[in-house]
Amino acid sequence: MSFSASAKTYYVSATGNDADAGTSIKKAWKTIGKVNSTPFKAGDQILFEGGSNFEGAIWVRSTVQGSVARPILFGSYGAGRARIISGTTYGFYAENIGGIELHNLEFVGSGRLTNTNSGVIFHLDLADTHLQHVVLDNLSVQGYRDRGISIGSANGSSGYDHVRVTRCVVSANGEAGLGSYAQTLAAHHNWYVGSCQAFDNTGRADVTDTHTGSGIVLSGVDGVLIERCEAHHNGALNANPNGGPVGIWGWNCNNLIIQYCESHHNQTGTTKDGGGFDLDGGCTNSILQYNYSHDNDGPGYLVAQYANAPPLHDVTVRYNISENDGRRHGQGALTLWSSGANGGIQRAFVHNNTIYVSAPADNSQPKAVHISGEGFTDVGLHNNVLQTTAGLPVVVSLTTRGVLLQGNAYWSSGQALQIAWGAERYNSLREWRAATGQEQLGTRATGIEADPQLQQPGTGGTLATLNSSRQLTSLTAYQMQASSGLLGTGLDLLSEFNRDPGPHDFFGNPIPSHGEKRAIGASESTSN
Repeated sequence: MSFSASAKTYYVSATGNDADAGTSIKKAWKTIGKVNSTPFKAGDQILFEGGSNFEGAIWVRSTVQGSVARPILFGSYGAGRARIISGTTYGFYAENIGGIELHNLEFVGSGRLTNTNSGVIFHLDLADTHLQHVVLDNLSVQGYRDRGISIGSANGSSGYDHVRVTRCVVSANGEAGLGSYAQTLAAHHNWYVGSCQAFDNTGRADVTDTHTGSGIVLSGVDGVLIERCEAHHNGALNANPNGGPVGIWGWNCNNLIIQYCESHHNQTGTTKDGGGFDLDGGCTNSILQYNYSHDNDGPGYLVAQYANAPPLHDVTVRYNISENDGRRHGQGALTLWSSGANGGIQRAFVHNNTIYVSAPADNSQPKAVHISGEGFTDVGLHNNVLQTTAGLPVVVSLTTRGVLLQGNAYWSSGQALQIAWGAERYNSLREWRAATGQEQLGTRATGIEADPQLQQPGTGGTLATLNSSRQLTSLTAYQMQASSGLLGTGLDLLSEFNRDPGPHDFFGNPIPSHGEKRAIGASESTSN
């Protein structure tokens, strides 16, 4: 004879009784301790009473294993979300377990100064193991010293596959809102992070040897899409003098795409970083597109290759908008920085972005573009709008090799351009072109020094204030007026460089067909 065990649903209520069966609302359990001592099976559901508080931490033991078809689900029942009040320890801990889903729960730590752990933790340390199916949806995780949500592996190439994190809010944590880690490059596979918010993850003043205070930071993933997320007011207490946090970014990832996201008012407690978006050391075949960055201490968009990092190559930054980034310490709104490690930055394609920078309150000198370090190979900046005010530099490059700027628009609100190229300084596009060969294709002059005639630059605001649907396409301040000279003057990237420009612009307008005229900047037309 053979038997198949059927899945069960267990209920936990503030008015329950651990002596009862837990298999109905009337016979609900009372405590997290009862949950932790019960062996569950694939397909089981553990539901906490919505609107109620439960003291303690959920610990899913390694003998419990869900599956893709029959995951073990933790969630809420009734009205609202149940709150797991975990004090100084973690809120949920699953070690060496896959097939787990968390829905509609709140995890509350005692605060980043008194808590000693992360909020929701998935940790893998088995050898040669790939665990399948982790789903986190509609969670609130706040008040933890380390990360709000932490998913990682610590044994070679082992990792988590098919991870989805959606509609989660991670706030008021120390090291980061959402983060992943792995021992090897691309240990995890096929992740999706969508419609999440990460804010007030301030960093840790007691940690000086690594950066803290990022919103969403993923590492070690092969194939990951981050979209429609928002990160803001993170990183103010970062204390690492050699580096800082970023709102949304990845490192040691392959095929990472970050799109339709907003990252703003992120900070750093030191002089480094505190920016909006970043493709960092070890990223390959990765894209930043259709994002909005503004009012960050550091770069709106950063491509960086840190010392001893794995190779960074074939990355694209396209059709993004940056408004008033680089608010502190003279950083660049668009920054390329390379240590030269493992070839430095190789084959980076930065095109059709709109960068607007006005003078910051600290009287520092931000730049529209800042390039520094060593080891640049086949790095191109094309069809970008680079606009500053108050005589701020449009381009500052400490390197003069391996980087080409072609087809860009430069403007400094009617003042003389400020372009620094190596040790030299130039005050016009014509002068810079003649001296360096930049903004030329063969013998043909490219680029334009003219007012882009953006609709209302500097007034983009936050998406929350633009419309209730929080659509990036509502940023009409950065569409061009019909009289703009940038319309129809952009380079055809496919014919000139054999580069695919992508399917559409920032506002959803289709990219002109091969051979048709196209614009400079993030908008291909004057309206969406």
